Amino acid sequence: MSKWYLIHSKPKQEYRAFEHLENQGFDVYLPQLQAFKLKKGKQEKEIEPLFPRYLFIQLNETSSAWHKIHSTRGVSGLVRFAEFPAEVPEGLINQLKNQANPDGIIDKTGEFQTIFNAGDLVTITEGSFIGLEAIVKEQDGDQRVQILISMLGQQQNIKLPLSAVSPL
Repeated sequence: MSKWYLIHSKPKQEYRAFEHLENQGFDVYLPQLQAFKLKKGKQEKEIEPLFPRYLFIQLNETSSAWHKIHSTRGVSGLVRFAEFPAEVPEGLINQLKNQANPDGIIDKTGEFQTIFNAGDLVTITEGSFIGLEAIVKEQDGDQRVQILISMLGQQQNIKLPLSAVSPL
């Protein structure tokens, strides 16, 4: 009977390990996530491994192919607890696969992208004004937001990166 196990890859070599294990005929699963990341102050969609440095492999307990895994490019080794390889419940694998689109990617772009409208109340989460509440004047493109802060009896207009504010 085959079970799912956890593979630890070398740093940033999940895709390489996946490709080489698959080429050897192994049933391998590398869940991927598409999300917005801030790069140089700009939101960009990016696809990356859901669990960096980890992927799943289905193996038969009586298979003689276990030794091939350790010499596969990109693979650091099987994750073990004591002397036993870490088993992963099949239900977890099925749950991850059910969340993915036909390309095997879990799309979370709608959940992570924050779009502010004029008049929205926000809290500043970074920088000198951390913890202060403000009102959104406008979202300035896909990377910055203009806010109004009441300071010294006047409203001050400040521009901040989207990552520096969160909705109230």
